[in-house]
Amino acid sequence: MRINFVLPLVLAAGLVGHAAEPLPEPFIVRISEQWSTLQPTAGPNNVGNCLIVMPDGRLHLELRRQEFFDGRVVWTTYESALDGREIGILRSILDHAAVRTLRPFAQPVVPMNSDDSQAFTAEIVRGSQVQRVGYLTWHGIAPNNPEADKTAWKKASDALQRLVEWSHAVKSSKALNWRRVLNPKTTCVQ
Repeated sequence: MRINFVLPLVLAAGLVGHAAEPLPEPFIVRISEQWSTLQPTAGPNNVGNCLIVMPDGRLHLELRRQEFFDGRVVWTTYESALDGREIGILRSILDHAAVRTLRPFAQPVVPMNSDDSQAFTAEIVRGSQVQRVGYLTWHGIAPNNPEADKTAWKKASDALQRLVEWSHAVKSSKALNWRRVLNPKTTCVQ
């Protein structure tokens, strides 16, 4: 059946992503999360979000939901801001030795035949360089990456746990008074 071959390729392409519009200004961190499934689902089978934190505390959040079976992608964009204390908390997480020493995120080898997969990545500005770290988890068949990549993903999953929790708390915070904005072009990598 042709769909068994094509669908894993489409899902893997959504996970690996494409280059978005470059940011017009520097940022502290760009955090992205994606989840895809090959299993039938009542909702979207490919979702993602991206949170960008600017040096002055401004936040930019993009949410993506995609239904592969009808091809629709829905993007929603929000903005808010952090105060100085919250930026300090973020910087302490990013500057932790366990995060600073992570090896670069290895993209999964495609096509992937996992039942579902989830990726978390962070691009952290360090002076004139950008450190790109992250991990991949999956159910079912593992990606065809070398064992060294899988070991690095596990290490990154542990080291980035505080950043994952921080980003989830920020994205769900009602105190930040998120406001929806029109965003005709994505500034995130999805």
